[in-house]
Amino acid sequence: VGSNRSGGQRQVCPRRLHHPPSAGSEGDPILLARRRSATFWNRKLILTSTPTVKGASRIEVAFEESDQRHFFVPCGDCGKMQPLVWRNVHWPKDQPTEAVYVCEACGSAWGDAARYRAISRGEWRAEAESEGIAGFYLNGLYSPWTVLGDAALDFLRAKKLPETLRVWTNTFLAESWEDAGEQIDDFALANRRETYGTEVPADVVMLTAGVDV
Repeated sequence: VGSNRSGGQRQVCPRRLHHPPSAGSEGDPILLARRRSATFWNRKLILTSTPTVKGASRIEVAFEESDQRHFFVPCGDCGKMQPLVWRNVHWPKDQPTEAVYVCEACGSAWGDAARYRAISRGEWRAEAESEGIAGFYLNGLYSPWTVLGDAALDFLRAKKLPETLRVWTNTFLAESWEDAGEQIDDFALANRRETYGTEVPADVVMLTAGVDV
């Protein structure tokens, strides 16, 4: 997250923010950075990170508070501007090295050269309103070092195990990870609480509770 006191914007990019919740005994590192840079009129604070776990990712929260900019690129055939998303990567059965990117508008197939060309003509577009916070999102499909065939192979290897798929989701898609399975509703659980009582017998020294989870 960047804060520019000279009229610019704070910036957020969902890559590379991994730090403990407290800087030793001094507290939150982000708040400390803001406080310690307060004397600079033209300060700019930048948060960059790979998202981690959904609901517990600080960079995800920061991005949601920003103007949420995505990089839109034009199709070489129909001109439709669109962000690059993994669902539009396709390949023939059992031939991941032949992967192409398919335009969401006209269905034309882009090889790597066409994709790189589209990226070179792209532009950032904000998709939310924010008070002075600029947020930027990019996934691995924008990388000039990424070949679609290699990306498809990596995905097929990663999806065999939740642990490897999580790494691929975090680092290639730049998306937070959410474990499959039943989710607990905090409020529903709280609504099931019962009153124990208002008095404790005089000879009781301590109350303890055990919970089987």
